[in-house]
Amino acid sequence: MLNKDTFHKDPAEYRLANQGVAKIQFPPAPEGIETLRGELETFVCDGAYAEGLARILEAFLGSVSKGGSAPAVWISGFYGSGKSHLASMLAALWTNLEFSDGATAEGLATLPTQVAAPLKELRIAAKRAGGVVAAGDTLGTGAADPAEATLGIILRAVGLPSDLRAAQVAFWLDDTGILNDVRAELGDGFDTHIRNFILSPKFGASVLKAKPELAESPRELGSKLQALFPEPPPVTVDLLENMARKALLLGRNELPLTLVVLDEVQQFIRQDPSLTLKIQTLAERLSGRFNGRILLVATGQQALSDVPNLQKLLDRFPVQIALGEADIDTVIRETVLRKRSDAKGAIESMLSKNAGEISRQLHGSKLAHTVNDNDEAVLDWPLLPSRRRVWEHILRELDRTGLGGTLRGQLRTTLDAAKTYGGKPLGHAVPVDFLYGRFATEAYNAGLLPGETRNRIEALRGGDEKDQLKARVLMLVYMLGRISGEADRHGVRATPETIADLMVVDLGGDEGLRKHVPDLLKELSEDGAAIEVHSEWRLQTKESADWENAYRTEVKSILADQATLSGKRRQLLTGAIDTALAGASGVAHGGSKQQRKIHRLEAGDKAPTDGVPLRLRIGWDEDLASVETEIAGASPNDATIHLLLPRHRPEDLTREIASWRAADSVLQLKGVPGTDAGIEAQKAMQSRSSKALSQANELIREAVRHAKVVQAGGKVVNGALADAVKEAASNALARLFPRFAEGDHAGWSKVFDRAMKKDPDAMKAVDYLGAPETHPVCKAILAELGPGRKGSYLRSKFTEPEYGWPQDAVDGALVVLANAGVIRVTGEDGKQVSLPDLPRSKIGVCTYRAETTVITVTQRMAARGLLTEAGVHFENGQEAYALSALLEKLENAAKDSGGEAPAPAADSVPNLPTLKSLSGNDLLAAVANDATQLRDKLKAWKAASSKIGQRLPNFRVAERLVQLGAMDQKAELDTIRTNRQLLSDPDPVPPIISAAADTLRGRLNAAYESWRKAWDAGEARLANSETWDKLSPQQKHEIRGEAGLLLLDKPVVDTPTSISESLSQRSFVGWENAAKALPTRIDDALANAAILLEPKAKTISLPGSLLKSEQDLDAWIQAAREALKNALADGPVIPKV
Repeated sequence: MLNKDTFHKDPAEYRLANQGVAKIQFPPAPEGIETLRGELETFVCDGAYAEGLARILEAFLGSVSKGGSAPAVWISGFYGSGKSHLASMLAALWTNLEFSDGATAEGLATLPTQVAAPLKELRIAAKRAGGVVAAGDTLGTGAADPAEATLGIILRAVGLPSDLRAAQVAFWLDDTGILNDVRAELGDGFDTHIRNFILSPKFGASVLKAKPELAESPRELGSKLQALFPEPPPVTVDLLENMARKALLLGRNELPLTLVVLDEVQQFIRQDPSLTLKIQTLAERLSGRFNGRILLVATGQQALSDVPNLQKLLDRFPVQIALGEADIDTVIRETVLRKRSDAKGAIESMLSKNAGEISRQLHGSKLAHTVNDNDEAVLDWPLLPSRRRVWEHILRELDRTGLGGTLRGQLRTTLDAAKTYGGKPLGHAVPVDFLYGRFATEAYNAGLLPGETRNRIEALRGGDEKDQLKARVLMLVYMLGRISGEADRHGVRATPETIADLMVVDLGGDEGLRKHVPDLLKELSEDGAAIEVHSEWRLQTKESADWENAYRTEVKSILADQATLSGKRRQLLTGAIDTALAGASGVAHGGSKQQRKIHRLEAGDKAPTDGVPLRLRIGWDEDLASVETEIAGASPNDATIHLLLPRHRPEDLTREIASWRAADSVLQLKGVPGTDAGIEAQKAMQSRSSKALSQANELIREAVRHAKVVQAGGKVVNGALADAVKEAASNALARLFPRFAEGDHAGWSKVFDRAMKKDPDAMKAVDYLGAPETHPVCKAILAELGPGRKGSYLRSKFTEPEYGWPQDAVDGALVVLANAGVIRVTGEDGKQVSLPDLPRSKIGVCTYRAETTVITVTQRMAARGLLTEAGVHFENGQEAYALSALLEKLENAAKDSGGEAPAPAADSVPNLPTLKSLSGNDLLAAVANDATQLRDKLKAWKAASSKIGQRLPNFRVAERLVQLGAMDQKAELDTIRTNRQLLSDPDPVPPIISAAADTLRGRLNAAYESWRKAWDAGEARLANSETWDKLSPQQKHEIRGEAGLLLLDKPVVDTPTSISESLSQRSFVGWENAAKALPTRIDDALANAAILLEPKAKTISLPGSLLKSEQDLDAWIQAAREALKNALADGPVIPKV
């Protein structure tokens, strides 16, 4: 059976619709229609492809329903993963592209429900909107600016020329109403002619045919359009937004649901931050300014989070679709490698027969055959899974160099391999060197394949069978060299064994090939084509030989420089020790789990005071035999741990360090190569550096594995290095903190918390029921206080060696002792403070002293009684802390017992200055001794304060009544004020208020009656006036308002307070003035009434004179008569005196 007999379709007859390389161009050009149809028919909508489409559509539909920003999409995947294919399928399905025979995209593709359902929702949403539009192209193939390129893509999608100036002309044609007529007239030449709108006679003729009045001739029309549409400015995102909106609304009332695909964006951006910013701005504008109706999709080789320059786009592309190897594998297996059902048994039998050879290949590397490959081996045949992984690494490396855009995809490469080896008997597999022929020309043109190597391979391929084998070996040396930079990760290196593994074709009969590969490599070396470096083979060219000579020179120089060697060795040792001691940076001590740091010390470093010292003793720097003797003689109380690192395989280590540093030096000296051969030499040198460093690190790790942990006194602690160090550190803690056990308890944090809540039984949290001052921790603190100690000193003293107690123990003990009155605590200002009322941060700045005064039960009870009487809160046993508040309360009560006249003078607290000078138990004792007197005083002060509060308002009322006019009571009121008689009994103020109120009440009633008589007289004049009687009620009301004729309410005089309020509103003088003003106001009212009835009437003021006799009266009457007579000549008059 031949390989091709196992395929569902003979590879020789298989045709790829797009030759295995998908390209985005939407709407598709006429020549691309059939290719797109083929892609739809073979579209494997499964795995990440199906999930990706579903996520994209669902996210977009969500934005459409909300009318917000449409979440842009980033599709990532290495070259050949199908990212462009997925975007192309999305565009075709978006518009449900219809073909000439009536077939549609949805009808041709086999879609799962998770994709078909959101597509159906898209169709419904499109009916409510302005339909659908899909636009797409590869970024960078047109305009260099992304905004201009994107605008061109959108314009082309709606049938307009991608050139901005020509598009503006098209918009003008649409505004004029003749766009469709001109397009129909020009047919397929519309795009060409409108781009040349100034000079094209056909364009001018078609426009004038549709609307002759626009110009006399096509030439005149061209001149007009040239003036109307000058060269447009550069395309900004603002212009992009405006033009895109106009284009999408062409022939529509609403914006359509629009897909914009920008392919290969990452390749376009490269590492240019300015282009990244432009894409960022463009994405923000398209996603956010069109009511969620434009979906932007971009593609790139890598995920946004993987590349620093692309991370800025993370927020702009929230929907990220990552296509991996598994996704393209699925496509390949379901298309070009699909097997016949009845052939699978034969393939399985062949694979089982050759299982040994298959498992042998790439053994020891991470790409080797695994048990999990058994199920996929049938699907991948005639490719072996392990070889496919090598292919993928090589293709990914080429993709990273920028060659991906010119390579054939994995689909095409796999089909070529199947065609080439389809005619071979079953059991003949595709070798890895087959891949070389698929990219050699592109790699050479891109400068990735040295011309010297390429020519040599081509020459050997034209030779005999042996030369052809040499060519294949050299191909693999080159390809494995391309991925040698990641050899530590995948484990595939260009050794004779690996090269032979990848060349075998006949799995059951190519054993002889393995024997020839070493000889072929030797001959290639003699020919100057390859060179062996640390058991690996690299390409050899004239330039690589120069690099090799430079390397050997550097090795000699470094071997002669012991300082450099020592420094690099120490650098590697430090890194290895860091790794070996990971997790051994500290140990938990005792039941309280105190974390003790393990401090690593070099020679000359001082031992720490806050942890266990671990001193490094390096065999390259010291004689370890002498060091062990020194350690054995050390004091058994010494807490130092010694880590002895032996001088392991020094010659080998020196050689690898020299090789590493020499290779790095050559890389720096040579800089960036300018030739293909130089690039290959550089990669070989990079691989040499990486391998030498790896070998040096392994030798260092071996030395660390042989390290010894020794305690002072000579005890060796065995076990894994980190575990041994931690065990030794635990042993050392007993030496470092001999008194730790006295304060070791996990409950000290609870002691502190309960003490801060003034709980007298806080020590129960550490299982202690005795008096606090008898606990070992409290006793030690009391013994250290002396004349007084700062909290910071006490903390330092008892948390460091020899104690090492938890800080909770120190702080908790201090608060407990203070609460018990055993110690006195003063703040920074020297005043006594209560620790429970302070933040914990203040404990360190307070000063602590032992109390000398002992408080009796009787004294404490007396103090409690006074505190209770004063209303000062306190905790039993914590009375001393409440005394500051008590003194303040007493002082305020004394002040409130009197005040300004008429109140008596305020009292004072007996012995207050003396009391304020005391603190702690001294103050508590003094207060207790004066408690009876102070309680009596406090009661009297409270009574006086209450009495003042009751009587003072009445005194103020009396003062007010006197001010308002009750002057007959002023003398008696002044006597009360002068003699401070406010609190005299009986109360002297009420009789004064009563007498003053009677006086004022009578005067106020009389003032009102006087005003009332004047009011009634005025009302009588109005009632007897014929003029007034002719007015309507509304006219009367308005005139009363204008004249101020308003009835005043009778003043309220029932109580002293109401009398005061009535007089405050209108005084006696006010009532008198109101009464006097009434006659004049009546005159004004009558005059206004006359004017209202006789609009021409004028007011005539009669002369005012002093009349002493009848002659004066006659003279005045005569003068008044003459004045009135003269005025009557002009009309009615209103006399006014």
